[in-house]
Amino acid sequence: MSTPAAPGTPAPSGSSGDPGRPAAPGARAGGRRDASMVLLTEIFERPLDPGYAAAAARRAAGQGPRRSGRLLAVVASVAIGGLLAVAGVRAAAGAPAADRGRRELLARIDDSTTTTDALAARAARLRAEDAALQARLGGAGAAADTARADALAVDVGAVAVRGPGLRVVLSDAAQDATAADAPAGSGRVVDRDLQTVVNGLWLAGAEAVAVNGQRLTSLSAIRAAGGALLVDYRPLTPPYALSAVGDPVALQTRLAAESAGRYLRALQDNYGIGVRVEAVDALQLPAASRLELRSAVPGNATPVPSAPAAPPAPSPPPSVAGPGDG
Repeated sequence: MSTPAAPGTPAPSGSSGDPGRPAAPGARAGGRRDASMVLLTEIFERPLDPGYAAAAARRAAGQGPRRSGRLLAVVASVAIGGLLAVAGVRAAAGAPAADRGRRELLARIDDSTTTTDALAARAARLRAEDAALQARLGGAGAAADTARADALAVDVGAVAVRGPGLRVVLSDAAQDATAADAPAGSGRVVDRDLQTVVNGLWLAGAEAVAVNGQRLTSLSAIRAAGGALLVDYRPLTPPYALSAVGDPVALQTRLAAESAGRYLRALQDNYGIGVRVEAVDALQLPAASRLELRSAVPGNATPVPSAPAAPPAPSPPPSVAGPGDG
């Protein structure tokens, strides 16, 4: 049985003086009361770090900073500069190598286009010479045949034509940076758009049609290769101008009433593609650069009994081959 301490008796060492609370860990009997003040006393007695004091002493003695630190800074600067120089040289050397293939491809395309244009011009001159020779050999009695041959030459695109007509211009939609969820290329003119409008112009009564100055015939093909549109394997650049020779009022009225007119309105309203239809007083379309001549093989033709000549029936408008046609 413990005996309570008498009043005035000091508490035993190791107790905190608070009944029921254990003594603080590490508490020592008889410790200094100013032990917690040692750090503050050290700060006031020695305000400067020994390193700062040594540096101040060197400056007072007229000595500069240690050369080793300056040498390390110089070496580090030289190393960083060397790395940057090597990276710049490698980047400059790699850029031409990456673009070399593209430049060579563009040069080949330019050369091929120049050769094709020269051959097309030569073919046009030869056709003109043939027409002149046929006119000289035909004589006065072949006037009807000459007129029919001239009409057929217009139909097949063998000669250049001029006259009033209609021009339809299609342009890609302006790109909207905020429409991040829009499908890629949804506002671009594609080959099917050109095919639909060209067939609509033929159906409306066009006598001759050209796209960006390239004459179309019944054997012409409008295709897509990657992101480029081709007419008879020759690339087109936007905007796409479709020119049709014929009666401008009749062409515009019939085009708007047919399915091609509704198709144009859908392109403009749903995809933002630019559509401009205008009547032109004087259009001039060149001859087709690519013609395919077909003739009967002797021995395979069967003679037909002579019959009264009848006026030739109007030929149906040519149709541009689509992606799935042969």
